[in-house]
Amino acid sequence: MRVREMETGQLKLQERLQGMIRGQILIEEPLASHTYFRIGGPAEAMVYPADLEDLKTLLKVVRDEAIPLLILGGGSNVLVLDGGVRGLVINLSRTFLELESSGEQIRCGASVRTSRLLAFSAMSSLTGLEGLTGVPGTVGGAIKGNAGTPLGAIVDHLDWIRIVDGLGEERHLTREELGPGYRHCTLPAGSAIVEACFTLRRGRAAEIRGTISTLLVRRNLTQPVEVRSAGCFFKNPPGDFAGRLVEQVGLKGLRRGGAQISEKHGNFIVNLGGATAADVFWLIERARTLVMVETGVELELEIQVVGSPIAG
Repeated sequence: MRVREMETGQLKLQERLQGMIRGQILIEEPLASHTYFRIGGPAEAMVYPADLEDLKTLLKVVRDEAIPLLILGGGSNVLVLDGGVRGLVINLSRTFLELESSGEQIRCGASVRTSRLLAFSAMSSLTGLEGLTGVPGTVGGAIKGNAGTPLGAIVDHLDWIRIVDGLGEERHLTREELGPGYRHCTLPAGSAIVEACFTLRRGRAAEIRGTISTLLVRRNLTQPVEVRSAGCFFKNPPGDFAGRLVEQVGLKGLRRGGAQISEKHGNFIVNLGGATAADVFWLIERARTLVMVETGVELELEIQVVGSPIAG
């Protein structure tokens, strides 16, 4: 009976949205196909908005009808649980891909890949974003999580962002209004980033490309880029490194099913093939527990965990 009720609810949502938006609507879409980790259950409903107006409509419907919402971009810093995600997943990977420079400013759509933004900044002889080298995903997701490396975070050169809020209205927010912190920015609930503007400095294109190349070589030597992962799993505690702590307690290389704490870097959990979210979560809890017991440090997740486990 419950299965039939769920199917009826999905059909009603699909029918309603088809009359309101022009974008593609998918039902029970496997989210493993849309994340770097290649792990996770299905989305009850996933929509690719065709344009800004579609997004405004979707966010307003979600707010008015209290529908659970997940906004998905590159899927690089997220672990979807095996039971999947109820409600609506808005996938922005096909929209907001504009990229242009004017003087020392770059304006880009939120769905632009960070790697593409870096390449464009080098081509435009604009320096300042090299700290994003190797950071996966999209600009919007990177801003939400204030992504970066020891060389700098994405908000360091951010001027403003344009969002669509839960009322379906466009708003501009300055860097200061985002209240950026370590791996965090504060966005209005139920909102989506659609554009960002950065102010950079003039540089030499060859030198910028050389810096990016050097940093990529270093990353490839120290991080498990050859296998699927969701990036760094834990935030670095003050004055220390999460990977060092995981390695200190002897968990480097620990495996559960198809998931493994990387043999190359203790702050990465990798999918060796066929890993489930349950496998990954077992490793997460094992690492957090043992690090707390042996060092007194509580590791905080850097990735976003969404969805529900499989019942039973």
